[in-house]
Amino acid sequence: MIKILLYFGLLFGFAFSTKSQQEPLLQAAYEKLNTRNFEGAIMDFNQLISIKPNNVDALCGRAEAKINLGNFAEALKDAELAISYNANSSKALTLKGEALFNLKDYSNAQKYYDQALQKENPPAMATVGRAKVANQLGNPKDAYKILDDAIERQPKNPEFYYARGILNTTKEKYSKALQDYEKAESLDSHFNPFGISLNLGIAYLNTEETDKAVENLNKAIELDPKSATAYHTRGLAEYALEDYKEAVDDFLKSLDLSPANNLNTMFNLGMAYYKLNDKENACLYFHKSCQAGNTNACRMIVLVCSDMKR
Repeated sequence: MIKILLYFGLLFGFAFSTKSQQEPLLQAAYEKLNTRNFEGAIMDFNQLISIKPNNVDALCGRAEAKINLGNFAEALKDAELAISYNANSSKALTLKGEALFNLKDYSNAQKYYDQALQKENPPAMATVGRAKVANQLGNPKDAYKILDDAIERQPKNPEFYYARGILNTTKEKYSKALQDYEKAESLDSHFNPFGISLNLGIAYLNTEETDKAVENLNKAIELDPKSATAYHTRGLAEYALEDYKEAVDDFLKSLDLSPANNLNTMFNLGMAYYKLNDKENACLYFHKSCQAGNTNACRMIVLVCSDMKR
């Protein structure tokens, strides 16, 4: 009997030790996720999953990090694995919807967002996902209604205002988008500071408040120095301010961070070089952008590069 009690005591001690080891690691992983250190978060989630393969929180966290890195197929696998361990996890169901949405499987994305909303304590992301699907399928009125209803039910939830701001941005309603981003920020200054700064920058750029755009894009880059979108957008703002050298630097940085199919950045880089009277580099990037499918770049080749040998 003594040996049996000691055996179970050792088991209990091991389980307690493992659990106590996991909790701070899980917290650290989610802190990295929230500060956009996605690679670091994945390393921590990997360690947690190696300790406990059915750790749904870690699987969901890893799926979210992979979505932010654009690894949608791998994120889908993690979400599906999390669901296999807990079919009632509204977070796992929502993340499967997010992965499917980004893989352009909108009907199935809708299915999993709806399933998540039928579970207990569904994340706001599930409601936002339904609005994204509606807009993507050409029903923006339905998308606005989903978000307006959500705001009416939860007027202090910044995520719904932020999502409506994104929708307003896609519909070129930039003044309304600014109001929504500012409302989200006023409700919770810690809510998605990178997304708020980036999208404020985009909205201010499109309302021709260029100095404010640069100010917010500076914040976005400080929060995530690996964001190609933030550098590209700041490059556009600097171009509008006729700061062409700074625009070149930001477009080059954006290309370095995201080289694949970045035809618009290559075109804008060509335009910035052209404004600097650097015809050789301008035409180099016009040709690259034209070859990738940018018709405006092809027109610039005809206008300014036809006399140059390739």
